[in-house]
Amino acid sequence: MEDQAWRSVDVIKNKQGEPHVLQQRVTVYTAGVTEESSGYTKPEVQHRLVPLKSLVELDSG
Repeated sequence: MEDQAWRSVDVIKNKQGEPHVLQQRVTVYTAGVTEESSGYTKPEVQHRLVPLKSLVELDSG
């Protein structure tokens, strides 16, 4: 079986200086022939930028 997930690759700033997380889609194999192959991840070509604010809660106090 396989599933899709996003792996965080790097933190970069956009033109306004706001931090964004560069993420890469990976295929996660959730069941394999052996226990060792279960959990194997295969990187895909698709990437996305996600605002850091939407991924973490910053404590302002």
